[in-house]
Amino acid sequence: MVNDLSKNNISSGYAIFLPAISNFYVRKISQHYADKTDMFPPERIPKGFEHGLDGLNILDKDKGYVYYSHGLYSAGHANLDLEGSKIDDGMVVNRNRENTVLVGDSGGYQIGSGAWKLDWSNFETGADWQKTRCGIMTWLEEYCDYSMTLDIPMWGYLPQYRDRTGLKTPDECLEKTIFNHKFFIDNRIPGKTKFLNTLHGANWETSEKWYEAVKQFNDPKVYGNRAFEGYAMAGDHAGDAELLLRRLIRMRDDGLLAGDDVWIHVLGISVLPWGCYLTAIQRQLREHVNPNITISFDAASPYITASKGLAYDYPDLSANAWSYKTKKLNWRQDISNDNQPWMYEGEIGSRLNMRDINYMQPGMLNRNKKEAKSSWDSLSYILIQAHNTEYHIRGMQDALRRFDHEYEMLRDKIDIHNMSLGKTSVLSDVVPDTVLYFAKFVEELFVSDNPMDMLSDFKAFLRKCEGSRVQNISTTPDFMEFEEANVKTEEFVDAVKGKKKEYSTPDTVSDLFA
Repeated sequence: MVNDLSKNNISSGYAIFLPAISNFYVRKISQHYADKTDMFPPERIPKGFEHGLDGLNILDKDKGYVYYSHGLYSAGHANLDLEGSKIDDGMVVNRNRENTVLVGDSGGYQIGSGAWKLDWSNFETGADWQKTRCGIMTWLEEYCDYSMTLDIPMWGYLPQYRDRTGLKTPDECLEKTIFNHKFFIDNRIPGKTKFLNTLHGANWETSEKWYEAVKQFNDPKVYGNRAFEGYAMAGDHAGDAELLLRRLIRMRDDGLLAGDDVWIHVLGISVLPWGCYLTAIQRQLREHVNPNITISFDAASPYITASKGLAYDYPDLSANAWSYKTKKLNWRQDISNDNQPWMYEGEIGSRLNMRDINYMQPGMLNRNKKEAKSSWDSLSYILIQAHNTEYHIRGMQDALRRFDHEYEMLRDKIDIHNMSLGKTSVLSDVVPDTVLYFAKFVEELFVSDNPMDMLSDFKAFLRKCEGSRVQNISTTPDFMEFEEANVKTEEFVDAVKGKKKEYSTPDTVSDLFA
């Protein structure tokens, strides 16, 4: 029987975590489905996998060892040829759409960082840009339920990208984003997917400037049934609680959170407290603004950590600090017992033995016909990715259950006007005080007559609620040979307000090839 890890998302009113599924993971599993690769011969498939590698499809309710109904995948990594994508990205595009939801990223990060080689001097009419815009929009419409618009991120003008893009100011990023928005508005097929207007901002001033310039695209009074249906919160909206709440209050007051299905996605943040923060926000929006609002959030952390040779352990859910925990795995070519169980339990881990991870033995040749220097091959990384994804989802939902339990008991005793925030939690022995105070804070915020003043008054508290995205500092072994070009994704951007943003070009799990 498939273990459905998504069953509580809807029934309990949780904000929905979306695993940002790795292109490497999807591509290899999909090509194996389609019999387009000999990378994983029968003898390499773990004996405990009763459905073979089909069981690693987290979106497959019938065969998946773990089933989870929601995910995120980027058009920036997909095969934009619709028929070719059915093979290369089949795991996500051939899913059963009756019991799954796929949010599509537009690939704006890959474009803004210059990872895609495009002629920036001919942005509006260049053939490569025309093909890219049309290809991304068509792919999103064909395969995704909700899709981000093709933004040029505000940081695209920074020095480390300027040589690739020619962008010199954030205004140029905004101008080009507006051009892309108009293209999508004019050329979309209404009803095929619901587009999310991507909002950037590093602080309130830049957030306001961006929002004022693009908010019209969500207004049906302006664009009718071609108007965008939801929002994607990028930049410091993900991680800066005050900035996010100010933006939501402003959108509410502008009447732009109305509709029968308003999806708000927060990009690239999935630390445990933020799952609770976003759930608390969603519940207040549903109660006081629009019952048809859904908040989702994503992270590629399970896949990134595997590229570093790290496996998820049980999370730390003590009251003083909630955090995911990982363990560095060692390459082992000294395993004497092929049936020795792997070191982790779970739907994935319980089906594995140590040899399934440490498959390469002395003298064996890798895919490049070279003697293996590691006991791991490509499937080793994929198996760890699958395990990490399961543990990430379980950890988030364990945190949400604890939050619900404690908040229901303590809600009437929580006084946000007399907070006591120290290194040790005092309200609960299983949930951090900041999580419980935040839930009470947003309850009062959304009924306040002066919410913007209230946000200013509680600025110091909200700074304690800031989160950060996962930074990609890969420790993938230097000797591994890469099949695909390096790509950067937005999950790797530090979103903590006030910190200097550093963007690097890392090696990610999508580059692995052994």
